[in-house]
Amino acid sequence: MIILLGIVYWGYKFVNNTSSLIGVVHKNADAVVKIDLHGIKETLVLDALSAPKFYYDNISFSSSKKEKDSTVEKGINLKPYTAVLYTLKNVKNTIFTTLPIENTADFNAYVKEYVTKKKGVIQIAEGYTYAVLEKSKVSIAWNTKNLAIAAAPDKIDISKITAVFKDVLVDEKLITDKSNSLIQKLKSIKDHIAYVKGASVIGLNFEDGKLAVAGQLEVDKSSVFSNEIIVNSLPDASLQMYIDYSFADDNHKKDFISTFKNSSFLQKSNLQVDSIAKYSTGFFSLAIDGKTKQQDTIITYAYDDNFNKVEEKTVQEKEAPKMFVNLGVNKDGFPAYLQTQGTIEQGVFTALPIYNFYVSSTATTSLFATAKKAPKTEVFKSANFLDITANFSKLNRDISFPKSGVLFGLLNTLDVKANLVKQGVVGLEGSLSAKREDINIITQLFFGLENAK
Repeated sequence: MIILLGIVYWGYKFVNNTSSLIGVVHKNADAVVKIDLHGIKETLVLDALSAPKFYYDNISFSSSKKEKDSTVEKGINLKPYTAVLYTLKNVKNTIFTTLPIENTADFNAYVKEYVTKKKGVIQIAEGYTYAVLEKSKVSIAWNTKNLAIAAAPDKIDISKITAVFKDVLVDEKLITDKSNSLIQKLKSIKDHIAYVKGASVIGLNFEDGKLAVAGQLEVDKSSVFSNEIIVNSLPDASLQMYIDYSFADDNHKKDFISTFKNSSFLQKSNLQVDSIAKYSTGFFSLAIDGKTKQQDTIITYAYDDNFNKVEEKTVQEKEAPKMFVNLGVNKDGFPAYLQTQGTIEQGVFTALPIYNFYVSSTATTSLFATAKKAPKTEVFKSANFLDITANFSKLNRDISFPKSGVLFGLLNTLDVKANLVKQGVVGLEGSLSAKREDINIITQLFFGLENAK
């Protein structure tokens, strides 16, 4: 009997590994993210079997409103065997997904109620129906067969995505051939979450005690990445990261400008991203190590005996994390540029009001630090153009923000590295470890954050 059940289960997985990928990916998809929801569930079930006491101690057995709501007939499976997200070259900064509708009547009733709750308006187009959910920055469209979803970090511009909705819902430009090369590649990937773009494959897996990421990214063969860089490191820092994105490569510089051109921080600070790119080499580093004392001058107003309004200054001491931000610069004009834009007063960078960042510069670097005294560093050579390390116990001591103590208390270390494997190929490897090595990291984070509410 057990062998028969095993064969049935194997057959179920074998069929769904392919069928769940059919009819949900646009034929012109540029990049695809495959989320193996079934594989993640399977991993968590096995984790629960291996550590039943941990789950029993944390699971609440009382019914909730959410559990009751989940019984509503939706006419669509919003938690499929495999979820597939994709992007298209001609629609920037937007992620799409497609889900098959199982029962049209149930879905129409469900989506009408859902859109109303989200304060959206249902509109009719030729061949499909759609709604823009502005608060969620999501737009949905559907017909009798499929639901198409578009999500963007900024406000949804429906005019830019209607062509995609037409492709998916009217012209059915979806991959339905099981032998398609992209479908075969996605089928063969065993990672919990995988990013695929051309020859690029990055896999992410949720394991006992850690989240692991590894893979290779295909880049332009003319792209400039350093094979070796010299790094000034703070030994045992709670957080340390550096990236050398080499602005000797004009495409890197253009990418940087395109990414940050709409930055509200830069706009409010009267800084232009193209000017920063002009003066910078593309090197950036950040280190946090310990705490320091800073002083703020608080200005208030009072009235003297003659009822004249007078200014009163009070010096207030505050504690700040020791933060060191280093920018590589290729011209002496960067400090002068900041001065001209009014972001430096008496040697302090004023665009960051939370802490005082003292600015010091050389011909090749500009250092922004919350401590006046320069840190003692160790110099070493590295083959990685990107390196991020963190010790969350120390980081919890050095810096805090809402819920940071809870989150940092659940985590142990972070280690991410990227290097040039060969011309045109970048290797990426990293891990995020949790406190317990015997419990899946998803479970630890979920119950830890849930119990802290």
